[in-house]
Amino acid sequence: MSTVNRMNSVARASTLPEGRYFMVLWGLPESFGGMTTMCLHRAGAFTRFGGRTASIITFEPEPSYEALADRLREQGKLARETQVLNVFQHYRNAELSALSALNVPTVPVDQGLAGDPDVVLDPSGQVFMRTFMRPDGTTVAHRTYYRADGTEFLRDEAPVDSAGTALGRYITLLNGVGQAVGRWRSAGDFYRHWMKELAAGDRAAFIVDSGFAARVVAPLNEQNIIKMAVIHNSHILAGGDPFIGKLAPGRKPIFEDSAAWDGLIFLTRKHRQDYEDRFGKATNLFTVSNPKPRADVLPPFEGRDRNRGVMVVRLENQKNVAHAVEVMALVHQELPHVVLDVYGTGSLQEQVQAKISELAMTDVVRLHGHTPNAAEQFETAGFSLLTSRNEGQPLALMESLGRGCPPVSYDIRYGPSDVIEDSVNGFLVPAQDIAAAAERVIKLCTDPELARAMGQAAWESSEQFSDPAVVGQWAGVLEQAWRQVPDRVVLSRMDFVLEEVGLPATGGLEIHGELTWRQSSGPAAEELLRAHLVIGRRTEGGPAFIPAEVLEHAPGKLRLHAAATDGQLDEGVSEANGFLDIFLQVEGNNVLRTFRIGYPGASSWRPYATQHGSLSLQFA
Repeated sequence: MSTVNRMNSVARASTLPEGRYFMVLWGLPESFGGMTTMCLHRAGAFTRFGGRTASIITFEPEPSYEALADRLREQGKLARETQVLNVFQHYRNAELSALSALNVPTVPVDQGLAGDPDVVLDPSGQVFMRTFMRPDGTTVAHRTYYRADGTEFLRDEAPVDSAGTALGRYITLLNGVGQAVGRWRSAGDFYRHWMKELAAGDRAAFIVDSGFAARVVAPLNEQNIIKMAVIHNSHILAGGDPFIGKLAPGRKPIFEDSAAWDGLIFLTRKHRQDYEDRFGKATNLFTVSNPKPRADVLPPFEGRDRNRGVMVVRLENQKNVAHAVEVMALVHQELPHVVLDVYGTGSLQEQVQAKISELAMTDVVRLHGHTPNAAEQFETAGFSLLTSRNEGQPLALMESLGRGCPPVSYDIRYGPSDVIEDSVNGFLVPAQDIAAAAERVIKLCTDPELARAMGQAAWESSEQFSDPAVVGQWAGVLEQAWRQVPDRVVLSRMDFVLEEVGLPATGGLEIHGELTWRQSSGPAAEELLRAHLVIGRRTEGGPAFIPAEVLEHAPGKLRLHAAATDGQLDEGVSEANGFLDIFLQVEGNNVLRTFRIGYPGASSWRPYATQHGSLSLQFA
């Protein structure tokens, strides 16, 4: 089905499943980018189009969001009905007098040194927090948090003994008369206690946008709670090769413990497909687009300056704006009256300006810096440009389509090919192909009928990521996640030990080994887990998956055998691949793990074939 037709078939929003909804960030800063913008917007869309109130929750030690929230509401970035909740603000104002005092051992006496406190005040000038540091200036000795009346409500202590040895961490919640009514040995346990209080025993969905906050949420395991992690950027470091690149550090814990989540939400089909092609499939992998408001009606073509392009972009290395300048330099040779207006700031602003000057494009490529409501510029432009190196889902591209401005975009991972049907609602050109991008810009500027038709198609296609459509996608995914809760498998300490590796006389490779784990809930894992021998190409290309045979299964254990023929090892391997890496992949329901197989041989001698095909041993 074509992109445009697919958009026209998108279902309208439907009511979200019954329950409480929370969007999870680590904090809410004064200024923020696309991830936080989408989180705030989604909360409002759930209320307006899904019939369920959603709140934003954060874990940073912040005394008040009142002024910031008011400003965000005035700017239209936060819905009037969306609450912003914070764990410290919650307990600062909570009524705790009814809770019984804990009968727990006292916190060990701190025998270390601490300096004068760093004091944080609330907006009214009252002390909110005092932080005491060790003499090294980097280690926190303890923090104390205060109510507006000056009484302590929380202590976060890290005592040491006389030798400076750490004695652990103690987080203690206090009622108004200083009695301990709660104590936790880690911040994560404290934060998760709060999340369970927010759920209040009802069905609750926590949708996590922050990779840092995901580390707090992942261990939460309750039958009345589902957890969804939104993958905003490439899972590969610096947007590298999806099959051989390293996992991006910020999201690596999510992928390495993906079974902890009821849903990993990829923003595009291509991103999810690349992930599955490398790591395999699981029942908790989903695709849901970010929402992006579109113009209610198509802006009139007559109001557009067909010789003007627009970019709304951060001036950073990932965005590759220097290429846009080079594109316009080629366009200028054919059409000297065509210009490009760039809205946004970033650390590379001086470099981009230098590139503009170097190519004598000062009157052609114009940097406007930060401009409020810059996306409105797409309503009067003839085209937009996207020359990024990689994306998660380019919001500026969606804004361009939603205002009927046909884009010219590099075909990069991820996003453009999901929303652009080449030559219908925009142009896709190979990544880094400056000449092809310039040729498409020239075509749009010189063919008004083509530009008009593409603009119409662009606006129509943007229906797929309208608020009602995206909330409808969420409704379907959340319904499925709730249905799968009884089959959710919770495992820990999964490991694979290679017991034997063989090199058959007929060629190929075979292995024997034992997969072990501990299970805390869900159906018996030994009855549903499957394993594959994975042949990874070290330099290029996707891996090959070869099913493993289960020789024996018991609670917490599978004994496995897997073999690959020479033909299977050779298949699809280019001459550039001089090495193959061997992994074991395990899947079943929400479980998806990949292990690098360690070579267990203690011998210093390794077998090899001589040039005459004879067996010999080589000292390693």
